[in-house]
Amino acid sequence: MDNRLPSLAGHRVVLREPRAADAERLFAYTSDPEVTRFLAFDPPRSVAESLRFIARAEVLRTCDAEYVFTIADSLTGEPLGITGLRHLDLMMGTAQIGTWLRRASWGTGVNPEAKRLLLAYAFGPLGLHRIEARIAVENRRSRDAFVKLGGHFEGTLRESFRKNGVLLDQGLYAILAPEWRAVPGHTAAPGTRNAEGPHRG
Repeated sequence: MDNRLPSLAGHRVVLREPRAADAERLFAYTSDPEVTRFLAFDPPRSVAESLRFIARAEVLRTCDAEYVFTIADSLTGEPLGITGLRHLDLMMGTAQIGTWLRRASWGTGVNPEAKRLLLAYAFGPLGLHRIEARIAVENRRSRDAFVKLGGHFEGTLRESFRKNGVLLDQGLYAILAPEWRAVPGHTAAPGTRNAEGPHRG
């Protein structure tokens, strides 16, 4: 059975599986310290490490542990960043969402569109019930963006995030499937190819 992820098509972007050809641009973007400032991973030190990230994403996808998508420009196919569902539990219907973008795409509408596409997939074909976002307290841009999509603040996770040896607090945000469906415009399914998605056991 073909268990690859579908491509999710929006107006500005398409979410698709990462490809080896993405590695050079992804490495360039994560070399910008502002891009990785609030991310829970050390930036890759070479294109080879970005290639290993892409290979690892494929392994995690095959065991339904994490679904990683490249955010690509819908016209040029150029990779712009990464989004995905991690800590994925298909039986419990839960996952965490995470996204990063190159700095040139900040404030362009790419981030909310990519998240809407991913959430529509998560609450639609995947049948998930709860999506969490753990966002550094200082990362106001991401916190505000998730709330605009319908996310609710549920509390502060004290010293739950280590960055450059420093322990930081995160805000816990979540959105439930009924809440997502209640927001106007969110029920529209994204255009997909291979819409059945990955295998589910």
